[in-house]
Amino acid sequence: MQIGQLEYDHQDFEKPRAGDEKLAIRFFKKAKQDGEATQKEGRPIFIEVEYIQIMVPGDRTSTIIRPVVIGDTHRFGKQYEHWKKTQQEEQLLGTPLEAWGIMNLAQIEEYRYFGVRTIDQMAELRDDICGKIMGAQPLKQKAIQFLALAKDEAPMKRVQSELDKRDTEISALRNALEEQGKALQALQAKMKD
Repeated sequence: MQIGQLEYDHQDFEKPRAGDEKLAIRFFKKAKQDGEATQKEGRPIFIEVEYIQIMVPGDRTSTIIRPVVIGDTHRFGKQYEHWKKTQQEEQLLGTPLEAWGIMNLAQIEEYRYFGVRTIDQMAELRDDICGKIMGAQPLKQKAIQFLALAKDEAPMKRVQSELDKRDTEISALRNALEEQGKALQALQAKMKD
């Protein structure tokens, strides 16, 4: 008896960049002095360079700001494409804190300072970070509850949307049928005359 050999790529079983979806990513442009052109011209010459800011929401000490490299455009492709198309500095993936309705503007700005911009990021805050921000733990729990409730209600909202669409179509068909009936009656009345 001979045992066969299985060939596979071990990377097929790894999730590359696990946790990237929890990061706060921001692309922006910044003026950077071009050393070669500055030396050649004898005066400061600057060029626009694309930069990236990578931050764990809530942890300002883990912020990375550096020029964009090709790997960043692949790793954070959605955010990069959004930035290139709209020139808005960040694409929010999730529900913005402003849409939540339980936080005042001061709280929203405080959390924006810490890189927390969505309810999804609030729900994913690490406990050690929650300990550093006043009132973060209760807000984290409310965010978790909000997302769970939204997830549970999503199928019902989808069904309700489909029912509303169906009702609109039925109403349109009834109106069309009534119009056809009136046109048929008018035609029959003309034929009798």
